[in-house]
Amino acid sequence: MVLTQFSLAGGGGYTPRADLSRNQRWTLTAVAVLLHGMVAAVVWHASKLPAVPPDPAPLMVSLITDDVVQLAPPTPPKLEPPKPEPAPKPVAQVAPQKTQPPVLAANRPPQPKDMQVPVAAPEPTPAPAVPTPAPVQNTPAAAAAPAASAAPSTEPAVPPPPKTLPSSAVRFLVKPQPIYSPASLELGESGTVTMLILVDEQGRAKEVKVTKSSGYPRLDRAAVAAENAARFQPYLEAGVPRSVWVPHSITFNLEER
Repeated sequence: MVLTQFSLAGGGGYTPRADLSRNQRWTLTAVAVLLHGMVAAVVWHASKLPAVPPDPAPLMVSLITDDVVQLAPPTPPKLEPPKPEPAPKPVAQVAPQKTQPPVLAANRPPQPKDMQVPVAAPEPTPAPAVPTPAPVQNTPAAAAAPAASAAPSTEPAVPPPPKTLPSSAVRFLVKPQPIYSPASLELGESGTVTMLILVDEQGRAKEVKVTKSSGYPRLDRAAVAAENAARFQPYLEAGVPRSVWVPHSITFNLEER
């Protein structure tokens, strides 16, 4: 280990020994400069710190006093004197009316005229008024009334109800074509359907009524459908077409189908 000896000279510096090498002398010089810089930095920071003020002396306050505070007594509320009530109005006294004593009749026997009670005379009943007929004035309106009643009515006449004619009174323009249903064919249904047909003014079947059934609803429906599809020659009465009822029958026969 190499010991370094310092010697003070001049301004308080140090001089390294002459037996040290050049690198050792530079190292010692750098360490010394670093130490001086650290000391200077510590001194500088210490000067920048704020001064801590000394603690203030405690202040003693005494709350005890010998003086006694006297409180003023409360002022009593002022009481208003009661208002005098108005004296009641005197009630006017009504003097009692003097009643005259009844006059007593003299002590004499009652007379017949005193016992009579006056009876009101009956009112005369008025005679019923007899209305007098108003005189008939010969005005144009009165004269026109009989004329208007005598004039013929312009309302259309109601047509008479349709007549029932024999089947030969009406001819077919398109004969009915009854259709045998497959179910009726399979079941072997047959029979005659009698109907009453209302032929209108245009020769069409307006209504069809079954007057006698064949015994099978399917055959009855097929006959009604055939009559609705048929066309008739309109029936003329005095040259005017009229609606008439015409009977007609359709026979369903399996052999003639």
